[in-house]
Amino acid sequence: MGNVGPIPPGQYWIQPSQMWTNRWYNIDPRAAWGDHRLTIHVMPGTQTYGRGGFFIHGGDHAGSAGCINLHAGMEDFVRDIEAATKAASECYIPLTVQY
Repeated sequence: MGNVGPIPPGQYWIQPSQMWTNRWYNIDPRAAWGDHRLTIHVMPGTQTYGRGGFFIHGGDHAGSAGCINLHAGMEDFVRDIEAATKAASECYIPLTVQY
């Protein structure tokens, strides 16, 4: 089956400097994406079954097309990750997805 279901289990990484903020003038729907999103990159060896375009994001809609949706918790995540990486100009954080 195509691009359905949760993000496949495996090893990924995120780069906090890639945090994207949805401004009032952007066309992306705030209800679906929330105010922030962060790209999830696939580590070599992780089987994604041809899928991609994974993000960590907020938003009002339950579920997603394979992303990690933190809903209202996204604002706390953004605050915490910005505080934790303030001293580092560039950093890469490993992310393990398992069920």
